[in-house]
Amino acid sequence: MSVQVVKNNPTLIGLTGGIGSGKTTASQYFKSLNIPVIDCDEIVQDLWKNNKQMKKEVESFFKFPVKTKEDRKKLGNVIFNNKQKREQLNMIVHPYVYQEVEKQKRILRDQKIIIIDMPLLIEVNYQRKVDYVVLIYVDFDTQVDRLVNRDQISKSEAVKRIRSQLSLNLKRQYADYILDNGKTKKELYHQIDLFIEEIQNEE
Repeated sequence: MSVQVVKNNPTLIGLTGGIGSGKTTASQYFKSLNIPVIDCDEIVQDLWKNNKQMKKEVESFFKFPVKTKEDRKKLGNVIFNNKQKREQLNMIVHPYVYQEVEKQKRILRDQKIIIIDMPLLIEVNYQRKVDYVVLIYVDFDTQVDRLVNRDQISKSEAVKRIRSQLSLNLKRQYADYILDNGKTKKELYHQIDLFIEEIQNEE
């Protein structure tokens, strides 16, 4: 009689950070290592393009169309300056995002490791659904400088956007691993290599 090999579930890694901390750089490196990444930013972008029901719900609440890039920019300005409306937008969008995350997890169920790249992982308590929380960390001043240079916005606007999110220092309390992205990409990649090696040794 042959013995059936039972495969363990994939190791789920929740990757998070803050705006301008370099989470996308880390995510791309994981992909280069052939580790699948479920990218919640990409999911949201796809929803805005293709999910008519979600857009209808958003437009119904905010009372203006959200069809063009300019409309999305207007919406962004509203939610960055109004916590209540930001939370309402999240209440509309997040269920659609979770649905797609679960769909992709099922597709990738035979993988050893899955990265779930989720900016608001801590804020929405998704850390309870992953095996490890990995935080991409930079200090506040570096975060501001990178956001100013990346988005070509004023320092005051950058600070406002950063403060609309949970601070990286608070997120540290929830992280199993902290990847310091305050120096070079090469150093960040080295930290990721060590992290992957460590969790593989734990299996």
